[in-house]
Amino acid sequence: MQLNMTTDYGIRVVLYLAQKNSVTSSFEICTNTGVPFSYMHKIARVLKNADIICEKRGATGGFELKKTVDEISILSIVRAFEKTININRCLEPDAFCSRNAVPHCAVRDFYVKIQDKLNEMLDVKVSTFLKSSQNVSAVPVDMLYTA
Repeated sequence: MQLNMTTDYGIRVVLYLAQKNSVTSSFEICTNTGVPFSYMHKIARVLKNADIICEKRGATGGFELKKTVDEISILSIVRAFEKTININRCLEPDAFCSRNAVPHCAVRDFYVKIQDKLNEMLDVKVSTFLKSSQNVSAVPVDMLYTA
């Protein structure tokens, strides 16, 4: 499984808004996260539909988090953007198996364990990426994304 670039951009936007902790313009978000301005509208729409961010209109408008950093997980952001995060087709809701072996397949049981671990690891809260203190001084975005 590989996350698509739009998902990565969505994570960047949420982490930046968490760092800023205030209404932030699209221009500022894009300038400081490397998210192309042409993608910002699409990313914002997906994040708004997932109730992760909200938009403030007007001269001092922009975007801000709709939930607290302790309520937003990386998993919730990934799920907002990805069609599926399941590592195999047999883990989808319809449990499709070309061998009709779903009820007794040892490989599927192994996939379930991997999927559960992946979901658990992605369930990290956005607050984890911020310095923990009363003054939520954030990790610079360039420190969150190292090449």
